[in-house]
Amino acid sequence: MVAWFQLSESTVLNLNGSSTFGQTTTMADKHVITCVVIVLVGVCAASAAPEKRQTNMLKPAFSVGLSKMMNVSDHVNVTFDRVFLNEGNGYDPATGIFTAPYDGTYNFLYHALAEIDGVMYLDLYKNQEYISSAYAHVTSDYGSASNAVVLTLTRGDHVYITGHGTSILYGDAWEVYCTFSGYLMFFSNNQA
Repeated sequence: MVAWFQLSESTVLNLNGSSTFGQTTTMADKHVITCVVIVLVGVCAASAAPEKRQTNMLKPAFSVGLSKMMNVSDHVNVTFDRVFLNEGNGYDPATGIFTAPYDGTYNFLYHALAEIDGVMYLDLYKNQEYISSAYAHVTSDYGSASNAVVLTLTRGDHVYITGHGTSILYGDAWEVYCTFSGYLMFFSNNQA
């Protein structure tokens, strides 16, 4: 309806008076123009309908942190206990696992800080497949490392972070340095 009013306002002079060629617009001309406008508005609405369905779907996003010291053993999940955002409830703080609710392209970011003279070595997994690592080891100071990855996920896929060897992660209620975040960038083409 908005497109009809915008178009009718811009063509009102041509419909009610003479055209640019000096000819008077007839009732038949007005009817043809009205039909064309209605058809165009219908086509625009139909082509926008699939996009509208996708934007109505909840796009999952999460951001979590570690608010305590944590010793992480080899292949043990890091369970980030401070939940900043869990839109769609895809992240489970009890297990440290994000479960994809939709097929699509997701972005994941993680950062960690090792205790003074500690080693921090973390791995990110998709299901049981190794994807990437973050490593830090600094003597006489804290060491930090970050990584990010974009993944194509299918509904039900799991993404999580585990220890590689033994890692001592630094955290405190007032100093959250270890974080894990992810969000859906795009729905897959077959997502309705």
